[in-house]
Amino acid sequence: MPILQPPHFLLFLFFVAASLLSVVTVASEDNETHYDRISLLATASDEIENDILEATLSVHREGSNLPELSEEVNKTVQWAIAEAKKVSGVTVQTMGYQTNPVYQQRRLSAWRVRQSLRLESKDIARLSQLIGKLQERLAVERVGYRVSVQRRNTIEENLITRAIALFQQRAKLVAKQMNRDRYRVVQMNINTSGGVPKRPMMRTEMSAMADTRIAPGFEAGTQTVTVSVNGTIELQLD
Repeated sequence: MPILQPPHFLLFLFFVAASLLSVVTVASEDNETHYDRISLLATASDEIENDILEATLSVHREGSNLPELSEEVNKTVQWAIAEAKKVSGVTVQTMGYQTNPVYQQRRLSAWRVRQSLRLESKDIARLSQLIGKLQERLAVERVGYRVSVQRRNTIEENLITRAIALFQQRAKLVAKQMNRDRYRVVQMNINTSGGVPKRPMMRTEMSAMADTRIAPGFEAGTQTVTVSVNGTIELQLD
């Protein structure tokens, strides 16, 4: 290894010392003790009505002639789609198409063909009538509600405003009680939660719907949306 000449060696020591000083300075800043920091939590919540009704219906057939089963299922699905398109404000989507063999004593005995449809609408009355009509040939698998993205965004924006205002109110109260005139926000986190229905969504049981083939009755129900603001403030010295 080459021997460093005195000038180079001194320069090398200078850079090493400067690097160590920088590390020590950063470490001291990271380990700096902060006083008069207080954590606060503020929440705002509201109940909102679900505004979109969703339903999943299916048709399934079982037998030995696979082409005939497939044709029957396809015709039923096409009929359901045509009926759904007659209703304004209803969107329809075909779901997974399944063909499964049925075995008995390790031998193929039959075929099972199945396909589902997904319907949704903001017009609960119209979709309810459509479901009753489609039950002539399809089975209802699931009915549920959700809040539209537009409505949820509007509600969450209002709740964020309310939660931040409450956070500021509590921060001012703490500063006043601690005989401080000012504070600064060190950090703040905003979280949203919700989505659990507060009331039953259906007035008619699924079994009754299947047996009577009448238009089922529904209740949209509500869900509670909550926005929480948690953060840390630092009381300022005058």
